[in-house]
Amino acid sequence: MAKNVLVLKHFESPKEAGTYFRLVCLTGTSKGESYVLSGNRIVIGRGDKADIKLNDTKASREHAEVTKVGSNWVATDLGSQNGIVVNDKKVTQSQLNEGDKLIVGQTVFKFAKVEVSAKAKTNKDKDSEAPEASGAKKTLVPMILLGAVVIYLILGDDKKSSENSGKSKKQSSTSYQDVSSDYLAQLKKRQANEDKAVKEKLNVIYQRGLREFREGNYFRAIAEFNLALIISPGDPYAEYHLRKTKERLDKTIEEFTIRAQRDEGALKFKSATVSYCSIVRLLYTVPEDPRHKNAEKQIAELETRMGMEPGETNCLKKSRTD
Repeated sequence: MAKNVLVLKHFESPKEAGTYFRLVCLTGTSKGESYVLSGNRIVIGRGDKADIKLNDTKASREHAEVTKVGSNWVATDLGSQNGIVVNDKKVTQSQLNEGDKLIVGQTVFKFAKVEVSAKAKTNKDKDSEAPEASGAKKTLVPMILLGAVVIYLILGDDKKSSENSGKSKKQSSTSYQDVSSDYLAQLKKRQANEDKAVKEKLNVIYQRGLREFREGNYFRAIAEFNLALIISPGDPYAEYHLRKTKERLDKTIEEFTIRAQRDEGALKFKSATVSYCSIVRLLYTVPEDPRHKNAEKQIAELETRMGMEPGETNCLKKSRTD
């Protein structure tokens, strides 16, 4: 960890002067710790090899990375189960700006920039230099005229050299920024393509789930909507239809139960059997469900009352071959 990050308390700053970027932990057992990014690639996760190790059960061993791209920092999901969130938006990859919130698992970080200015010299240093400065003053006085001439001669050359150097640095910086901008544009384009592919896949799953729902195959619809939530955890559309499907399943079973009990009370045993069979077919994938067991029990009793052989009713056999 020490190679890629410097761990400090929230209000501490690096000792050396310069510009630093850091991730400040806002939640969890590491709340208040500041991770100064000293390497070009920092891995965040639950594993021992992570540069920023999290005590977070929702985090993967190597959950995400923060990479330096030019003068910018980019957060990337490393294929984790729960993904990453930047400013309340789930992303695969995103550039980090000052003040951004990065969520890894259940741990929240704040991305921040820190400027550390050069420290002033101590009084002791000044005192130790004073005698030397006094002697130097006497030596420099006779040299003023000679120095003025030398400065005049080389000033023109220094100015030209400085201008050329400045242009060279400016061109180099511009070129570097251009490369960085192109790379970030490619990252954004790739992220957009990935998001589009996920949306298209989710749309296909939604359509399958809604078709099963309309046809009354509620457990198949539930499986489709659960699959959507695996691909996109917390997806509001999938959560809504999953809840509505379960509610419709419970309501349908309740209606069949009431109808069967009513027909049984009116001695319409055959009609009651049909209603109980409908319950068995709805719940045939979960035979341990109490409502499934109750329906089977009622069918067996109705077969006895109608003088039928045990198991003669066809609904059980049909439910296993659908």
